Amino acid sequence: MALATSARRDQRRRLVASWNRPTSTSAVPDDSPPTPERVAAYDAAAHPERHPGLATRLPTTLGGLVLAATVILVGMGGAIALAISGPLFDQQLFDLSGRFAGTLAIVKRAIDPAQSMPLHTWLAVLSLFAAAAVAGSVKLMRRFRRDDYKGRFRAWGWLATIFTLAAWSAVVPLGPLVATLASELTGVTLGPAGIGWWYSFAACGLLIVMPWAVLPLRERTGTAMWTVLAILAWSFAAAMPWAQGWVGGAERGVIIASAAWAGGAALLLVAMLTAARGVIREVRGDVAAARSTPARRKQKRQADDAKVSKVMVEITDEQTGAEESVSEPEVESDDAERADFTDGSGGGERRLSKSERKRLKKLARMNGQAA
Repeated sequence: MALATSARRDQRRRLVASWNRPTSTSAVPDDSPPTPERVAAYDAAAHPERHPGLATRLPTTLGGLVLAATVILVGMGGAIALAISGPLFDQQLFDLSGRFAGTLAIVKRAIDPAQSMPLHTWLAVLSLFAAAAVAGSVKLMRRFRRDDYKGRFRAWGWLATIFTLAAWSAVVPLGPLVATLASELTGVTLGPAGIGWWYSFAACGLLIVMPWAVLPLRERTGTAMWTVLAILAWSFAAAMPWAQGWVGGAERGVIIASAAWAGGAALLLVAMLTAARGVIREVRGDVAAARSTPARRKQKRQADDAKVSKVMVEITDEQTGAEESVSEPEVESDDAERADFTDGSGGGERRLSKSERKRLKKLARMNGQAA
């Protein structure tokens, strides 16, 4: 396993080196502002247009992201409000004695939290599958980042897997299966019916993969905020089996846990859309263009000038030391060895020493690289 990981990392390193080779910059500072593609450090294959389908349909503007988040959160909030208003607040939403009593009865069954798949749970499953698809699209773009030597883009693949498993847990008894299996293997029942094992595994997976995926992003504040809110909602849902006495019984605890879990799923979808927008902006160079202000470009040019001045001072010191250490017999031996380097200054021709020839060759190489 270690050998496979090392070989995969070496392959990734060679790929990144092949990307960086054509875009290597010279040691001479450039007065022109850097191009967004060079600063963003993405290969051309990372652009959303190279991934037709979901990547080209994700919201890339702030207005589009706000609109998508509003639709998701308002829709999920409305479904949750309809589901919990009757059991928790004794509010009768539908009058089943009128003309459309049959239709309203079906609608009531659709939002009833006692059903196996009420409306808000169904929306949560769709949100998690959509979040998994967006995370997969982000992985396809992040894998072409030029400075990703360690392959951190794989975190988005693991994140998509976690979201898919979370969506399956609402349809199939995945949580009870893992809880029962872990309890029988270890002989320790963690929480009611061993459900603590499932929550522990899920929490470890999220706490490891989420920072691994989110922290390398340039625009990570919004993604981190939505992710923290989602994890808090899921933590509140996970605490319900231990807090049934505080909420008024097991039935009310199940309803509250289901509502909190559905809200967390919607928040995760918004977090993934926010992350996808940030990555697309990185790929297109919008983030680099916004951060590369004239003051920062001037500061960078000054730093580059200072580096070049330091190199030239070192070369001058080396030349001075070489001229002082050259003796007359050494010059004569150099004359006999190499007679094609001469200095025409001072009215006559003087044979250059070996150290002076080396210095001239070094300056010629530097000028060639600068050109």
